[in-house]
Amino acid sequence: MQVKIEQHDNGEYYFLIPKQLQKEFAWNEGDTIRWVDNGDGSWTLSKLSQFDLLKLKAFEDPEVKAEYDRLENGSSDNRSDK
Repeated sequence: MQVKIEQHDNGEYYFLIPKQLQKEFAWNEGDTIRWVDNGDGSWTLSKLSQFDLLKLKAFEDPEVKAEYDRLENGSSDNRSDK
């Protein structure tokens, strides 16, 4: 699908998502949408799940991010149950 990119008076770009697609994708005003550059001039858009949103918010805290990275990498150096 192609949409027309428009520009506000302040220079900011935007586009309107047709109501039919909003309904089909279950996208609502205020939803967070992930933009993925396909590298060919096109973009893929997808709605973030509640879990993904929580993860992004949690990663804003450096301690939470460090703990996630530690667990993701399988490191148990800082485990309290040693």
